[in-house]
Amino acid sequence: MFARQVLALAFAGALLAGCGASSVPGANAASSANVGLAFPSVSLKAPTIKSVTPIQAEQTQKIVIKGRDFGKMHPYNGDSCCIEFSITNYQCEYFGSYDVWNAGWSGGTQGPNEVTLNVKKWSDKEIVVTGFTGAYGYTCYTLESGNPITIKVWNAKNQSSPATWSGTVQ
Repeated sequence: MFARQVLALAFAGALLAGCGASSVPGANAASSANVGLAFPSVSLKAPTIKSVTPIQAEQTQKIVIKGRDFGKMHPYNGDSCCIEFSITNYQCEYFGSYDVWNAGWSGGTQGPNEVTLNVKKWSDKEIVVTGFTGAYGYTCYTLESGNPITIKVWNAKNQSSPATWSGTVQ
């Protein structure tokens, strides 16, 4: 019995600690059914995106994502468990699967994204991204006016289901 309590506390502590560079949201993340029954004190609020400032066809820019239940995270430059930009660049269809590229997420079957994000602020209600870093600019990893773009945000505290926003690059 004592061993189960220790494991339960360790698991709950890992959820409360938030995400790190190696955390991966998605199918392997704890489901609300499992955690809700085992750990009623752990809240699994899914985030909501209310607005995103216009996204320009530029590497360095200020993108403000407003919403709720994003959790909290320290500023960083790289990939994380909790945000992903997906951009469709039709000019790159000759590269095969590279017509859609992703930025900022550390998970997935391919591993971390080659294009990373410079995140200057991450609060429960607002995320501020100041640009694309890493492999941005190589091959077709660029933003072009009219490109479809989708942003997914997971809660940084518990990686609950992502909020999704879709739009186009200005």
